[in-house]
Amino acid sequence: MEFAQFHSFEPRSIEGVASELRRSFRPASLRRRTDLAVIVAGPWRPADLWTDGIERLVWSVGLETRGGPVLSDVGEAELGRAGLARRQAPIHPVEALAMRAGEGLVVVYSDAAQLAYVSVYRQRHLAWSLMLQDRVRLVRCDGQVVQVAEPPRFIAEGDRTGVLLAGLHQWLREPITLDDTERLMLPDALAQITGECEPAWIARDGIWLEVAEDPGAARASG
Repeated sequence: MEFAQFHSFEPRSIEGVASELRRSFRPASLRRRTDLAVIVAGPWRPADLWTDGIERLVWSVGLETRGGPVLSDVGEAELGRAGLARRQAPIHPVEALAMRAGEGLVVVYSDAAQLAYVSVYRQRHLAWSLMLQDRVRLVRCDGQVVQVAEPPRFIAEGDRTGVLLAGLHQWLREPITLDDTERLMLPDALAQITGECEPAWIARDGIWLEVAEDPGAARASG
């Protein structure tokens, strides 16, 4: 399982997200022979998924890639210079959305890479991030200070699922109580938010496409 998401309390649209990404990256930022798609889901409520989740509306954006990493060395360097290099985690284009929005939660999860990464943005700044990779590299950032443990002696969150839960807690500013089954299924629950929607391809072979809004691409709930 792999997914990359940006969660926000502000409404999102496919056309708007595509425009934000085009403004974030120059044509040379995209790698040839790769495709990029956007999924927009929402609005939904954390209370829809978890018993003690808040009732506030959330919009979620998922990015899908085909053909390998979508960012070229130029694109990764651009995000790195924008302030991402210091949190010492893999650079993913989904984080560009958070940097432009200024508020929200980024989630990058990969079974293949044994990776869980979450970051919270507030007032247009990285406020907090946490990454666990293959249980041998743990990186924490409080927005200023970065702490790297390789390998970690102790992981307070326990595992990659715990990292995802910590990200939700930080972003929502409220704890979510999960039983053992709900905790085990947390990656699946998050993946399903955007996984139920059809992707809209916004770049093919490293070239940006003109994107028209697809009203059927977003899942409305409640």
